[in-house]
Amino acid sequence: MSEWNLSDPGDRNEAAAEYVLGLLPQTEKARFEALLAASHDAQQDVRNWQEHLNILNENLVPQQPPAKVWKEVSKATKPESFWSNLRFWQSASVSMALAVVFTVVLWFQSGVPGNGMDYVYVVQGPSEQTEWIVNASMNRDKVYVEAVQPVSLPDGKVCELWLMVAGREPVSLGILPKMGRNEVTISSEWREALKNSPLVITLEKPSGAPNGYEMGPVMNKGKWTPVNKASDYF
Repeated sequence: MSEWNLSDPGDRNEAAAEYVLGLLPQTEKARFEALLAASHDAQQDVRNWQEHLNILNENLVPQQPPAKVWKEVSKATKPESFWSNLRFWQSASVSMALAVVFTVVLWFQSGVPGNGMDYVYVVQGPSEQTEWIVNASMNRDKVYVEAVQPVSLPDGKVCELWLMVAGREPVSLGILPKMGRNEVTISSEWREALKNSPLVITLEKPSGAPNGYEMGPVMNKGKWTPVNKASDYF
């Protein structure tokens, strides 16, 4: 499975291509759709790929490729038995062949689909830019935090994520990354309470708050959104 760095424009564009082709594993799809809900750049990447692939399907004149093309494709790919099942390509247009080749290459890159994410929280800044994406997978007992465009902080300060479990001391989900991705294991003690517990982000020293009752100032707060309620954006 690809581990996209969605804060990188190149990775984001490649993820958009797989999203349009319907090839993202469920886990990566949930991450990308969370970004898509708030990022104009991601939405534009998706529109660009939709237009690009539509051009292949609609504007190219169908042509019968030479037989040697299929021989070269067969030599360049393994196993040969897989490609022997794709003889129907020989009657397809060049435009269709290009789209299918592109699809198969990305399918190999995407790997086997993993367990899906169940809940997402998109952290947005004052200008509504996406700063972090927080995903929770109940199947994996994990919370994943993805840096997108984190807020600039004073020297010696970090942001810490908290799960505000009702009637209990707030649970730290760790320091928010300045780049890349962090993950935290969901404890069995608060696993069931996770979906109904709001999230809070506080400003802390690099070591984090000493406990849930001595947190720094609140920078942001929000609630989980169930992934299966996500809607189409286009």
